[in-house]
Formats: sequence, structure tokens, C-alpha cells
Amino acid sequence: MADLFYRVTAGADEASARNLLKSNSLLVELVCGQHSDLLQSDPQVAACGVARKMIKLHFSTWPESGYFVADKIERGPDWDFSGWNTLDCECRAVFSTNR
Repeated sequence: MADLFYRVTAGADEASARNLLKSNSLLVELVCGQHSDLLQSDPQVAACGVARKMIKLHFSTWPESGYFVADKIERGPDWDFSGWNTLDCECRAVFSTNR
């Protein structure tokens, strides 16, 4: 399977998710069959699902509300991130800078 990278931003609502000063950004790589199968119907849902899992992993008291925006990155990132987290489904995610 080809590398499937998405930039996902999360905010309290749509306006804050689209505002780089008020949102949190994650880089998501879809690896597992479950999430890559969703690519046929809705790739943004798959990428946002992985981002939600990542946030819940790091912030266990997170209420899971909010708004997520996912954009496909055509090729793997040119920069190297440390701290990639491999989730239980085998997809990977990392918090990143808002670029």
C-alpha cells in the first residue's frame, strides 16, 4: 500500500479548526486495513478518526467534541518527526506544527 498521509487540524468549531492560531495540527499516516478501507468512501473521516484516537491517547479526559479538518498530503513529509505514535490499529500519528 502506498503511504497515505493527511494533515489534520482540530479545533473547538469549524472556524477555529481552520485558523492556524487556534487549532492543533497532527500528521496522520493511514496504514491499517480498517482505515484504508474507508478511503474508498471518505478519506477525511478515516484520517480524522486516527487523529481522534491520538488525541484521546494523550489527553484521556478529552471530551471528544470539536471539529476536525483533514487534507491529503500528496507525498510523505519532507521533514522528519520524532515522537510518532503507532496506534493499536497500526496507523501512525504525530502532533506537528501548524504550517
